Amino acid sequence: MKVLIFGGTGYVGRNLTEKLLANGYQVYVVTRNPSKTTNSLENEVKVIEWDNSSPLTSINKLQETDVVINLAGESIGNRRWSKTVKQEILTSRIRTTEAIVTAINNRIIQPKVLINASAVGYYGDRQDEEITESEEAGEDFLAQVCRAWENEAYKVQSDLTRVVTIRIGVVLGSEGALNRMAMPFKFYLGGPLGKGNQWISWIHIQDLTSMIRYIIEHQELTGPINATTPYPMRMKDFSKILGEVLTRPSWLPMPEFLLRIVLGEMAEMLLHGQRVIPKKLLNAGFEFKFPKLRSALENALGNN
Repeated sequence: MKVLIFGGTGYVGRNLTEKLLANGYQVYVVTRNPSKTTNSLENEVKVIEWDNSSPLTSINKLQETDVVINLAGESIGNRRWSKTVKQEILTSRIRTTEAIVTAINNRIIQPKVLINASAVGYYGDRQDEEITESEEAGEDFLAQVCRAWENEAYKVQSDLTRVVTIRIGVVLGSEGALNRMAMPFKFYLGGPLGKGNQWISWIHIQDLTSMIRYIIEHQELTGPINATTPYPMRMKDFSKILGEVLTRPSWLPMPEFLLRIVLGEMAEMLLHGQRVIPKKLLNAGFEFKFPKLRSALENALGNN
């Protein structure tokens, strides 16, 4: 099968490419920066350069595409959320998805499935409520972004193209959020963020890439899908286990007021979580390699 990946040069995209190639897929990565794709797989990956604004009609080799995976979007955690940054976060997601939708609806590409990234932030602050895919969107900034992103993707839903929006939790791997979370622990300054009662819905990178392959191969899976482990954790328990895996104490909570001063509105993303359950994947028989946090952290941090 021929798979077209937008946003394939990021951490998830690179790992997904490796997974798909290992299982016999033909992978095309669409990117503004072809130089970023240089790695051990560069001879196996077909790279397509695209400026992220021109119509996709300008790209050849799209006609035989079986699967489109859209992971493209400005990072939400690298900068304080000014009005300009918030607009970039939204626009970067909508612009690429809109181009894909237009190309599919105009039959420039005719994939059997479009898998579009989203996030558990779709649900907003839900405190202790267990959340499955049937729940409504929240009202905060990230929820609005995710809702708009998903709504754009569903404009191609038809008998010809199945649409799946994967609501991804915190991805645990050798790069990304876990590195930033682990850094204070390495200096003996680790601890929960805020009071520590908020939930973290997480997923190991290997399980996430396996999920995406599973979704491709199981046509009954459609619509929103929670891409998280079945065992979300409270922040204080997550921090405790992270400290144990790193053999460091977890004793220094980061006060809420300080997070808000340093991060502004972005702090809300860290102080309010979601207790998300991947009901659709569980019902479909997906098996997790790292369902529990300790083994996931040990593997992600190279401790086993």
